[in-house]
Amino acid sequence: MKAVIFVGGNKNFTASRLALKLADELANRGVAVGVMAVKGKVKAAHAALKEYAATAKPQTLANTLKKEGAERVISFMNLTACRAAAEAKIPFVYVENENFKEDKAVKDKKALLKKAQKVVVIRTAQGPLNKKTYAGLKVQEVANPAVWVEHYNYNKPACFKKENNIVAVGKLAKESGFDTLLKTWARLAPAHTSWHLTLVGDGTAKAALQKFIAKHNLQASTEIVPEASDVYSLLRNADIFAYPALNPAQADILLDAMASKLPCVACESAPVTELVANGINGLIVNAGEEEPFTIALDELMVNWGKRVGFAVEAAKLKERYPFEDFVRAFAELLA
Repeated sequence: MKAVIFVGGNKNFTASRLALKLADELANRGVAVGVMAVKGKVKAAHAALKEYAATAKPQTLANTLKKEGAERVISFMNLTACRAAAEAKIPFVYVENENFKEDKAVKDKKALLKKAQKVVVIRTAQGPLNKKTYAGLKVQEVANPAVWVEHYNYNKPACFKKENNIVAVGKLAKESGFDTLLKTWARLAPAHTSWHLTLVGDGTAKAALQKFIAKHNLQASTEIVPEASDVYSLLRNADIFAYPALNPAQADILLDAMASKLPCVACESAPVTELVANGINGLIVNAGEEEPFTIALDELMVNWGKRVGFAVEAAKLKERYPFEDFVRAFAELLA
């Protein structure tokens, strides 16, 4: 069986997180897997990735699928891939976050998805699925699974190693709260010389953040690395995950970090309170306020025992949101 996974999304979101993990899991089960995406859409490196031009027509992609010998297509939020699969007469599955919106409305979206073997909807909200949106489609609902990593010390949480690394991931923009995090860090770094802060992301606020780092002489303890960096390797080596995001629509990276045995400090929002039990598997503080974030982060930095306790509890999220259940949604189609 040869399956091709297409990675899509919109201008604010890419589906590479789940798509690449699914490709790896299917390959481990003996499925020949290819990955395709618009050039530049997938930031992370992947051995199976092949890129194509954003202007590529469905017919062009259909010819590529035939040449690749594709027998199934799994499309993550990529309607062009669905058209290509239909053109090539290859069975396809469409996957999207609940109520996902394309950059431009697609009038015949539902008609196209009626041709899908299945529409997998990743639930992102409480309550029943929107019946109007998905009426007439062969829908399977799945929970958003955790994409977690083992640490180099496989038997213990990362914080047992006391490597003194804090990681924060997000778009370099106001809504990510990195300006508040750096103000916090400017206060804490002089008293914690063995600690290091890494910000992961790209965005318009990068220059301002770099200027702040230089102004407060934080260059030795702080770095900004691009989104294309291997985030999960950074999580593998981290001791604390900082999540200062202001009212995020979803908190995938927080889920992944916690499932990877990382204690966290996060700003309060609906997605955060879904994952973090304050004082049990992490700490929640008021969004956008420097003082509470500073106190909470300092508390974790100095209290090794609390980091250990939070990490053990946070890791239970990988059982609450198992990736195996997500893979199972595709197993019957690839048998």
